[in-house]
Amino acid sequence: MNCGRWRRTLDEPAANFWDKRAKQFNESMTQNRERSEKQIAKIELAPEYTVLDVGAGTGRLAIPIAKCVKSVTAIDPSRGMLACLKENMERESVENITHLNKKWEDTELGVDIEQHDVVIASHSLAMPDIQDALVKMDAASKKCVYLFTFAGRWMDGGLWEKIYDEKRSSWSDYIYICNILHDMGIYANVEIWDSEFEQHYAGLDEAVTKLKETYDLPSEKEGILRGYLSKILVDDDDDDDGALSLKRKSKSAMIWWQTNTHEEA
Repeated sequence: MNCGRWRRTLDEPAANFWDKRAKQFNESMTQNRERSEKQIAKIELAPEYTVLDVGAGTGRLAIPIAKCVKSVTAIDPSRGMLACLKENMERESVENITHLNKKWEDTELGVDIEQHDVVIASHSLAMPDIQDALVKMDAASKKCVYLFTFAGRWMDGGLWEKIYDEKRSSWSDYIYICNILHDMGIYANVEIWDSEFEQHYAGLDEAVTKLKETYDLPSEKEGILRGYLSKILVDDDDDDDGALSLKRKSKSAMIWWQTNTHEEA
């Protein structure tokens, strides 16, 4: 399996990758609030809790969680993502979030951050050494760790395969994470459910432009992308002005465990 192009995406510094996509990502997340609400409903929270959000991005989870708990610490390597988070905090009148512009692998427990009651990481597990990252998340939590990722096919609906005629790497599939945790002596709980992500565009041209940027596609692949999108985009139910929607289905997974209750590896 040749995953070279996807590996290059992963190998690009996370800050650079997300700085270029922060505003577009923030816009897409505001269109899918229901997905965030479903995730938060699965996390055990209390008013006195402190929460650490690893790879917090634009605050998709951090901001609504902050309204339910004592405080949130949001860590993200991208200045662009954290700039959006600050704007969203102001818009939502949320003040109890502390943000740290740093990669998780460079964050030192006891120096940069202290232990929190709950640690969460949602679709942010692209660390070079995932076991080391998980060990640190476990150590940073007093009560529980919650990880959100995919089960099986990533939520691009096979777009990557159509463009490049190759399968995308399954580096973040839930079973991969569970196997590492098992080797660490952590027998995590897993919940899997059907998930749908919907993105709205003013028309085909806008969809091509934005997805070309998201996937960092070379110009010679634009025709393949346009042809594929013309087949799968559907008329937006709420608009009569040519707006289109891209609906993608996948299976989401939540991996969670109580800290200080597992066996020594």
